[in-house]
Amino acid sequence: MADYAKDEARIREIVEQMFEAINWSADKAPDFTAFAAAVRKDALLAPSARPVSPTDIETFVGRMRGQYESGGMKTFDERANKTIVKVFGNLAVAIGSYRAQIDGGPIGRGANGFLLVRNDGDWQIAAMGWDSEGEDKPMPAELA
Repeated sequence: MADYAKDEARIREIVEQMFEAINWSADKAPDFTAFAAAVRKDALLAPSARPVSPTDIETFVGRMRGQYESGGMKTFDERANKTIVKVFGNLAVAIGSYRAQIDGGPIGRGANGFLLVRNDGDWQIAAMGWDSEGEDKPMPAELA
């Protein structure tokens, strides 16, 4: 019988590890390998910019690495807030809110959506997308 509580906890752990890995400051470097570890190489990523321009994990990490290495962003602090996970068999979806601050600027909020599949006994991200909160799209209460 499936242990969905264990699966949900593992998925939350993956999300938390991704957020922890992508942060950087003067005292801490990002770990892009850890950030991408649970993301399938063929996963579709859909950033918030419009018009939508889907990308893959390697391209996304390359852009973030460029911001870090060039000093384009001196600090990047993004943290998971609340993550809701639903699991059925080898399929799971997660949506979660986050807070983000770049170079000590204003704190912004947004939401990530993840499609996960179980493969070889663990969960992998097959697709993810995100969007930022704004006056025209406030954070839903269940994610705040």
